[in-house]
Amino acid sequence: MAWEKSEGVFVESDVVEWIEAIWSPKKTRKRTKSRPWGKQKVIAQIAAIDGDFVKLTVLKSHITENIIGSELRPHKVGSTITKKRSNLLRGEPERLLWSEEDVRAALLIQRGSEKR
Repeated sequence: MAWEKSEGVFVESDVVEWIEAIWSPKKTRKRTKSRPWGKQKVIAQIAAIDGDFVKLTVLKSHITENIIGSELRPHKVGSTITKKRSNLLRGEPERLLWSEEDVRAALLIQRGSEKR
């Protein structure tokens, strides 16, 4: 498998991999700064792109860092998650290269001409 650093140009069907923080599900007091409980590495396929939001189907997810010591739950395989593009880019995403990169390039050109 060949991965390439992604600059945020995504196409439906791209498979991306990134690392994200796991936060407490409970709201903390505003006086204290909340800290992440750990980190997880996620591999997901882009199902849809709607403006600044990206819908992803989780293919694989596992905990890479656990700060609190108790069990953390990664995303469930097969679940659909929605991420804001800017939040996804924080995790320094990498994109799995297509076997037909010229087809992907054509989709990008087509998508660009549709927006005009």
